[in-house]
Amino acid sequence: MTISDKIFNTAKKNIKRNKWLSLSTIFVSTVVLAISSFFISTAIIAQKGVKYYEQKAQVIIFFKKDTAEADILMLRDKLFDPELIEGIDYVSQEDALLIYKEDFADSPDLISTVTADSLPPSLEIRAKNIESLLQVIENINTEKETNAYIDEILYFKDVVENLKTLSRIIGIGSLLLISALLIITFSLIRITIGFNINAHQDEIQIMHLVGSTDKFIKLPFIMEGSFYGIAGGLLSATLLIVPWYVVIYYTQNTDFAFWINQLLSDLDLGFLRSIDIAFVLIYYLIHIFAGGLLGVVSSFSAVKRYLE
Repeated sequence: MTISDKIFNTAKKNIKRNKWLSLSTIFVSTVVLAISSFFISTAIIAQKGVKYYEQKAQVIIFFKKDTAEADILMLRDKLFDPELIEGIDYVSQEDALLIYKEDFADSPDLISTVTADSLPPSLEIRAKNIESLLQVIENINTEKETNAYIDEILYFKDVVENLKTLSRIIGIGSLLLISALLIITFSLIRITIGFNINAHQDEIQIMHLVGSTDKFIKLPFIMEGSFYGIAGGLLSATLLIVPWYVVIYYTQNTDFAFWINQLLSDLDLGFLRSIDIAFVLIYYLIHIFAGGLLGVVSSFSAVKRYLE
């Protein structure tokens, strides 16, 4: 039997000797990694939502239907300030009709009753940030007082501000919660390894007396900790991704599926609409790596504390 086989078998025996403690450690690792992954994913989605809505039109100026294109373009050039505005898009009546048809592609009855002449031309304005948006809105309101062609103005300032606030709350809350949970898991794995070390004190002393190296004595315990973390990572990934794909599969051709598919497309998360082998593989590897790293760090700390 090789040295690596002996180390592996020793770690295996340590895990089996304290089954309930080992199972409890794996269970806590799974729960902590699953919660951490969920909140990290939520924070990422929230950030993507903020980015998406910041890139969309935050102010839309609708003009009266008989407004000449030249007058609209003149106002566009007048409003454009490169220090405040990311971009201004002119949407003609024909463009508005195409957008309308795309949005209501599943409702042919609504499309058949609408023509380009019934939709107003507009300017869609994207500010560089929330602070710039406030100044842009002020400039537009000033212009509206003297411009008879402007019919209506729609603002999406609150949407972006609320998303940014929500994103910050999720980010800070996730950081605090995940930190607390990781400390709990770190402590539990450390205690479990420490318990096994104390339970094998006589064997460890004998191994020292017969000339076993420190590396040979320590590695089984570090391997044991990495096993707890890897098992927790594997189970946590399964706990999250399998229910997601089950929901996606059983809600096909429903209003929920239409809404979630549109949302995922908007946020550039199309790989979540169906099983994507590359994403699933990466998802599992990230969880296994994170769990294994947590287990190794925790067990290394325990070994340093209880064996020296």
